Amino acid sequence: MRADTNGFISAARYAWHNRVTAIHDRHQGRRDAPGLRDRIAALPHPDDLPRDVTDQFPQLLTPHVQGIRAAAARGADQLRSRLLHDERELCARIHSESVRVAARYEEPGEAAPAALARYGELIGVWRASAGVCRSRAEVLTHEANQRLARYWTAVLTQVHPLPDEGPFPSCGPHWLPGRVVLHESWQHTDDWLRGDGGPWPSPAPDRAGHPVTRALAVLDAQPVRGAGNGSPAGAGRGPG
Repeated sequence: MRADTNGFISAARYAWHNRVTAIHDRHQGRRDAPGLRDRIAALPHPDDLPRDVTDQFPQLLTPHVQGIRAAAARGADQLRSRLLHDERELCARIHSESVRVAARYEEPGEAAPAALARYGELIGVWRASAGVCRSRAEVLTHEANQRLARYWTAVLTQVHPLPDEGPFPSCGPHWLPGRVVLHESWQHTDDWLRGDGGPWPSPAPDRAGHPVTRALAVLDAQPVRGAGNGSPAGAGRGPG
């Protein structure tokens, strides 16, 4: 009887891919080091760096760093697109139920507990699926930052000691120019249910009047069973 080795083959291929990628990142770091030596030495003191920008070291964003960041962003976008495609029937049901719930609960004295319960189930399924997708996107960002760490370790190994003991003393394990951060829209996945799925760089003009927005407001205003004191349903949930 032959053992099923598919899992081992998949793991071996993944490990081999990571090893090849690591070798490439280190090799590229050693190649780029001579051209980065003077740039690193000329960096300003940490106290003079801007605090409210994503990239504090734009002069160090080499083509290799930009390529790693682009690959991570592309992978996250593909995950989001796949989620919206796989859950398109669920999204359609949420849209239709949103109209029903918003219309009923916005009429004075009207209530539809059964419809709201169904709607809450649909939203729960969506948020669970979006949470899994967000976890996978976070893995992509972690892997991208691991690649950057290998790259910059190779660079710093070649450029140290810096000429004239450059003014930037914190080239340590936390020094990671080009660090990849997951887009903020991943913390607001309910926004993807509105319109074409976002992400939303700025609020849409009719966002507040969107049926999904109105229905979610009704759902989140419902008290949590057993919470007491009329706590809203959305109080105990993570970002949606």
